[in-house]
Amino acid sequence: MTKKSSMELFKVNINHNYKDLLLHHLAQLNLVHIKTKPEISVIIEKDKVLFDRIKKLSQNLETLFKNLNITEFDFQKLVFEKEERKEFDAKDIDDLLNQILSEINFYSNRVNELKRYMTTIKVELDKINLIHVSYTFLEKYELTRDKLSKFNRLEFKAFTTFSKNLENIENLFEFSYFPNFFQYDFLSDERIAFFVIYPKEQEDVFRERIRLIHAEEVPILKKYLQSNGINFPRIADEIKFIVTSLNKYQKELERLRDENILLFAATNEIMQNIEEYNWASHQFEDLSLNRLSLSFFIPQEKKQEIQEGLIEKFQDQITIESIAITKDRSVSLKEGKSHKHSEKSPDSKKKASSLKKELTNNNKKKDLRNTAPTIMKNNFFMRPFETITKLYGVPAYSEIDPTPFLAITFPLLFGLMFGDIGHGITLIISGLIGAFVFRNKKSTDFLNFCWIIMYCGIGSILVGILYGEFFGMHDIELFGRVFLYLEPVTIPFLNITLHNPLNNIMVVFKFAVLIGVVHINLGWFIQFLNYWKQHRKYLGFTDSLIKIWLLTGGTILIFTFGFDIYGWMDPPYPIMLPLLPGILIILLKPFGKLFHVSYLKEESIGGLIGEGAMESFETLLSIMSNVASYIRLLALALAHISLMVAIQAMMNLVQGEGIFNEIINITGLIFGNIIVILLEGLLVFINAIRLHFYEFFFKFYQGTGVSYIPFYLDDKYSIINFKLSTIKDVISDEIDREIESKKVHEAIIKAEQFISKKYL
Repeated sequence: MTKKSSMELFKVNINHNYKDLLLHHLAQLNLVHIKTKPEISVIIEKDKVLFDRIKKLSQNLETLFKNLNITEFDFQKLVFEKEERKEFDAKDIDDLLNQILSEINFYSNRVNELKRYMTTIKVELDKINLIHVSYTFLEKYELTRDKLSKFNRLEFKAFTTFSKNLENIENLFEFSYFPNFFQYDFLSDERIAFFVIYPKEQEDVFRERIRLIHAEEVPILKKYLQSNGINFPRIADEIKFIVTSLNKYQKELERLRDENILLFAATNEIMQNIEEYNWASHQFEDLSLNRLSLSFFIPQEKKQEIQEGLIEKFQDQITIESIAITKDRSVSLKEGKSHKHSEKSPDSKKKASSLKKELTNNNKKKDLRNTAPTIMKNNFFMRPFETITKLYGVPAYSEIDPTPFLAITFPLLFGLMFGDIGHGITLIISGLIGAFVFRNKKSTDFLNFCWIIMYCGIGSILVGILYGEFFGMHDIELFGRVFLYLEPVTIPFLNITLHNPLNNIMVVFKFAVLIGVVHINLGWFIQFLNYWKQHRKYLGFTDSLIKIWLLTGGTILIFTFGFDIYGWMDPPYPIMLPLLPGILIILLKPFGKLFHVSYLKEESIGGLIGEGAMESFETLLSIMSNVASYIRLLALALAHISLMVAIQAMMNLVQGEGIFNEIINITGLIFGNIIVILLEGLLVFINAIRLHFYEFFFKFYQGTGVSYIPFYLDDKYSIINFKLSTIKDVISDEIDREIESKKVHEAIIKAEQFISKKYL
């Protein structure tokens, strides 16, 4: 059975200089639920400068990691001792931000500098590679320094461009229009190299023509030309030098990354912590005399431990108010009796008294159960179903957690729609494999769904035994051998069998309706327990139990007497089974008003009668629609079995004997069953959720609770130490100045005496 921890509300009063120290201490506890989380727009408006700094730092850090090719996965692969975590000592959050900014800027500047060097070198490398391939082309024409020196009235120039420009080049340098000597060759499929020899006096015309094709000129440098040819060794040496320089900077970049990866992980973690810390810091309320107050919830069993820790840490600097929040009745701060203060002076007593008065005045009618977080504590077997419960909503602090009931009813309803022993075994195996594979994942929701699939498999096996189904067959047969024939099983007390639902539709139909009645009544019974816990017993009897009577009476009437309306009127008047509770729903609340039931005092008798009449009518309509919804149990069960029959029939169409036909049959059965399990299994799962959310939860469950989320700062890679700086008041400053003045005066007198003795 589920247990929900009782909560305690703490409200602490502390000097504003201890704000960061207090939050850091609470984060280390990993038990404190800060009361509320403000909207991001409120934080921005309240402290826009700090928010902008955090945003800018986060962007700078992201840019740095991008330049260093660092991802979150790189941090997860880190192996280091706990003592090697990076420590950051800071006076407050601003000081911490400055330190992070300094770290980020230092490495960002160095990385940007290396990136600039590498970019420049890459440009040079592209140029020298272009020269190399172009000169390889020119070597075919035996280009030398001596040959170029003989071009007195001619100009020699080489270029590279895209291959698609070849036709344009040939047209531009057609000899009849422009006297020249033109040669080209392909450097690759996309680029060509060419050179042109033309008269120097045609320079302007040449430039106009070459500009049309956007060709890139290859410099003809004397250092690469010799009297006997092109100096390729020198080009190779320059390429080698440039590549070596590029590798050197690349290794420096990698060294910078590898040697500081833990520091980068720590700064990234702190930036995330600062964002979490920032919203928590906005929970403080400003009080007089430079003091702040903070409210938070803690599990009641941890009250003594946390209270003693706060007093030991902050001694007479902190004042504490604590109120136990019970689940069975309304609790306001006015009613809170439990409080303790760390007090060592008359001033602290006065502040504590003022704080208590403020708490009482501001929160006289506020029910703390509405804001108290809920801790869901279910045992190992039921815990996975918390995921489905939370899809609807977190249990309110004062209501019953439906997870234990869900853990029983969900697999059973799933099994009624998906009853098959073979498919159930498949679901169990799949769920166990998924639970093993995802056991170490941070998110538990997917792991929980794997366990839920396993439990649904158990439900399918149990109902599969009742249906007599094993992969669509009525016996357990493997490799042509029958191991067990599935005999009909009689359900105790009901004396019915659900064997072979296709030939037993009416019995399965009645059973589905009966399951719906039991399920809906269970919801109303849990509602009765909620009313009982909340000390609203009269409402529990007049609402929940009367509705159970109405639904049960109506079911007995229909199942026993059918739809014979005249028979309902004959003795012993079975019509009274649903009619009497319907009348009581109308009348009992007005009687409660007459009997002075506390929560009906403010209502009028006429209003209660009208409300009861509407509720009686709405209950009757909702019962009819709710019970009708459970007919889907029969519909989906028949659909499931019909699909398996269809697959069996398709496989029987394959005629012949031999191993080949056996392989075809087995393969077809496997794929057919996989399709049924995946597609219909998903449909059944969704309908099981729908039945619980709309027909079951709706009767008793609000799901308006607050999730218990402890305030916590990650410390996997980093340690933050907030150290309180020395704070001096005005009087202390004046005293220090006077002492300093006396010291200076004494030093001057000693100097005068020394000079007098030495020189006078």
